[in-house]
This record gives sequence, C-alpha cells and structure tokens, in this order.
Amino acid sequence: RATLHRASGYPTRVSMRAALLLAACAATNNEGVSYEARIVLRDRVRDMHAHALQSYMDHGYPHDELLPLSCEGRRWDKRKRGTLDDSLGGYMMTLVDGVDTQLVVGDHEAFARSLDIITSEVSFDRDVSVSTFEATIRVLGGLLSAHYLVTEPVLRPAILRAAANSTLDASPVDTRRRWARELKGLAADLGARLLPAFRTPTGIPAHRVNLRRGLLNDESRETCAAAAGTMLLEFARLSRLTGDRRYAQKAREAVDALWRRRSARTDLVGSTICAKTGRWLSPGTGIGAGVDSFYEYLVKAALYEDDPVLLERGLAGVAAAHQTTAVRDASNNLTWNLDVRRDDGRRISSRVSSLAAFWPSLLLLAGSDVGEAQMTFRGYWEIFRRFGALPELFDLDSETAVHFGKDAPLRPELAESALHLYLRTNDGHYLVVGRELINALNDDSRVACGFAAVADVDSKRLDDRMDSYFFAETLKYLFLLFDLSLEPQDRQSFFCCDERSVHRLNSTRGCAVDGRPCLSLSATLLSTEGHFFQMPSGRVSGAFGARMPADAVAGPFECEASTTTTTSRAA
Repeated sequence: RATLHRASGYPTRVSMRAALLLAACAATNNEGVSYEARIVLRDRVRDMHAHALQSYMDHGYPHDELLPLSCEGRRWDKRKRGTLDDSLGGYMMTLVDGVDTQLVVGDHEAFARSLDIITSEVSFDRDVSVSTFEATIRVLGGLLSAHYLVTEPVLRPAILRAAANSTLDASPVDTRRRWARELKGLAADLGARLLPAFRTPTGIPAHRVNLRRGLLNDESRETCAAAAGTMLLEFARLSRLTGDRRYAQKAREAVDALWRRRSARTDLVGSTICAKTGRWLSPGTGIGAGVDSFYEYLVKAALYEDDPVLLERGLAGVAAAHQTTAVRDASNNLTWNLDVRRDDGRRISSRVSSLAAFWPSLLLLAGSDVGEAQMTFRGYWEIFRRFGALPELFDLDSETAVHFGKDAPLRPELAESALHLYLRTNDGHYLVVGRELINALNDDSRVACGFAAVADVDSKRLDDRMDSYFFAETLKYLFLLFDLSLEPQDRQSFFCCDERSVHRLNSTRGCAVDGRPCLSLSATLLSTEGHFFQMPSGRVSGAFGARMPADAVAGPFECEASTTTTTSRAA
C-alpha cells in the first residue's frame, strides 16, 4: 500500500495497483494516435452524434430527453427520479442544450432544422417547477450560445450556408435574422421567469422556480453552492444582450453572498446551504457534487466580465480548494481530491467523485502548473481504466465503486479535461484517452435508440438514460479533441485557425483557412455546460480562456515522480 500525503499533514492510505499504472504510463507516454486514426476517430464521433440525434428526433422529440432503452421520450409531467427530474421543463431540452454541437460537427442541416423547431415551438409559459441551475446552464445557456454563433460576424458564411437548409419560407439572410431575433426573445423570456428564484432574504436563489408562478411559498429553500453560484456567466451575457442589468446584478449578489460565507480559516465555501437563512446545512465540502462549478464560474465569469476582484476570488478559491482537498500519492505520482470539513480542512471521506474529473481543466484555466493538472487527471484515468467507465463514486479505502454510485451516466468531465490538457501539452496520451472513451461508449452504451448510461460499472448493466449534456458536452469535447489535433485545413469544426500563425480577419476573433471562416480558440469561452461565449479581444491568452503564466511550460506527459506543487495565486 502506498502512503498518500497532502500539505495539511493529514495522511491516508490506498492501494491502486501501482504496477498497472506504471505499465500504462510506459505504454502510452509517447504512443499517441496516428494522424490518419485521428481523422477516423473524429468522424466516428460525428457518426455517434448523428445516431444519437436521429434517435432523439425519432423517439424522444418533442420531450426533453430520450429514454434510449424504452425508445420513448422522458416526460416532464411524469417525473419518476425525484430531484434528478428537476431539469425537465417541457422545453425540448435536448435540442436547446445540444444545438451548438450540431454546428461544431458540421451538420448544417440538423442545425437549421433544430433552430427552426426551437424558434417556432419552444415556449416557457408553462406551469412547471424546474431547477433554477439546470434551466440556466442547459436551456438559457443553449439559447445564448446559439444566438452567439448565429450573430457572430466571423461565422456569417457558415450560418448562411446552414440557413439555406431551413424549412422557413425566407431567404438565408432573413432566416438568420429571424433565428437571432427569436433566440434573443426566448432567452429574455426564460431569464425573466428565472429571476423570481432570487427573491430570498439572502439573495441566494432557491433551488427551484415555477416558470409561470415564480417562487412558490412551499418551495424548499435548500440549495448548494454550485447550483446557486453557477449562473453569473449566462446572466451576465443576458444582461449584455438585453441591456437589462438585473440579471447580472442578481447573479453577482448570489455569488457575493456565498463568498462572504466562506470559512475564514480555509477560504472554502460549503456544499448545501439554506437560501432563507444563509446557514450552511452540512459541515463538508470538496470539489465535486454541490461545489464544483462554483469555483469554475468565479474564474470564467471574471474573465468574461473583465472583473479583477472576481478573478482574485476565483484564483484564491481554486488554490484553497485544491490545496485543502488534494491528497498526493507520491509513489504513483498522482493526486486525489477528497471531501473535507469546511472549517478546518480535515478529511471526512475517501470517496472520489466523477464530477470532479473536470478539475484538471479548471486548474489550467486558473493558471496552475501543468504538471499538477496532469497528476490530478491521472487518478480519474486510472479509475476509468479499472472499470472501462468512470463510476459516480469510487472509494479509495475499499478500492470499489460505492454501491449507490456505481453508475456512469455518459458524463463529459473526463473528456473535458483530456481536451484541455491536450490543447495545452500537445501530448498524444490524451488522444489515447479520447480513443478509449469513444470505444467504451460504442462498445458498452450504444443501443438501437441512441446511447444508454451505464447503471453498474461492474456488470455493465445499462440505465434508461441519455441526458442532454451528452450532446452539449460529451460528444462535443470528444469531437473537438480529435478535430483540433489536425492541421487547420483538415478540421471540420469552425475552430480551424492555426493559433500559432493565422491570417487574421478584422479582429483577433477569427481567421480564414482556404477561404473558410474560422473562430479563434482564444476568443471563445466554454460554459460549465460546454456552451460558447464570445470573449472580448485581449482578455485571454490560451485556448477556451486558459490563463497561461509567463513561466508555464507545456511539457510531455511524465510518468516519473514530480515535485511540482500548486501555489496560491491570490490571498
């Protein structure tokens, strides 16, 4: 058994088959994936997207999601999964959440068809209570991302090409204008219906809000830091789009309220909180469920808003969260992030959350050392290699998937971190990771009606579930991982600029490759749901907003022990 250590001095122990890890490192360190294979894998993801989307349109539409084993829609008015169904609102969530991915993979016909449907059929005048958080990141974010792509001048030729496939009786130019107008109107309508959630004594939004009747008196005021603090990016964009500053102000007040309640000793926010009293309801915290995207949006909203105060908070929050939760396995050269007590940083769990697999990408975004992000990624990758999937919860002490967390619901976080690490390091190891993720999805989850989540990583029993984020994130990240590994002229996505040497258009947002308009990676920020937000020129220095310190060196994946540590960027 290998002893794990962390900076705070609290040790634990775990055995994670060191020999297997070292063998894996030796096998993949310089292997990578051939150029021809990258094209094949990129095109395979495009086929996966087409299969999943057609399955939804044939069997799930117009409902929010598809039940891939039952081959029917998941209905908002027949909820069966408790709070898990709070994301359902009867607003065609799969189409709205995933429409920007259709343009990414180059399916112009599907993009036009989906925008025609969304702008003609989606309505938010519904007597249904929905998760304020999910409606914001999935639906409002999807609408705002689609609006950005439709109105981005650099992409105008691509949008007009897509508009030529529209079923509307209008010219491509008029169709583009109608899409933009209707998307803006839908986003403003939804935003106005979400605002009542913020009518609490603390300004921290309630977990659920009724789209027609607002904040109901009997609605629970219990929420979590991630849900309450992950709206500022979308609401700030909506304020810019509509000129109504209420959206950004309310979301910022919620972030401020949560930040004020962080521990004075550890700088950590908690997990669950009462929106009425502002009291934390549990002593634990971490970087997984309940907390994860709070830290992510401190950084991303700061970059989007060019807010130095918020950025200082974000960098301090990420540093504090990583230093306090990180447990180093020196013998295997990897890092785990485990739940701790908010007020003193003492470890309270040996469970690893799959949701936290996004953390390496956030470390890069916050300007942390590349080696630290790589070591953090390795733990999640090893768990995946053990099961061929990433269970929701893995216990390091028992070395098993937790009995109530054995499922692997097509989540995107591992692919997200692989994408960002590849873009920073250009290391073929992360292409190997992507290849294995693609193979697992096709071998274990592909069914006649789309892709089904894994209900049990041990038996590979499937679950009747295909969440909308599978389109918005998982397939998008896997497609971009391989598409962006190709030379600009061979890419199919609109991110076809060569960031090293481009022929700019009239701004730093885009370039032209063989006459094809392309967006620059450094001009685009990804939301927590994988949606696209335009970055004002000059505010970022790396792909998708990643901060790149002057002393950052992109090196190869290293399997030998590293002495690199993360240091705080702000007090």
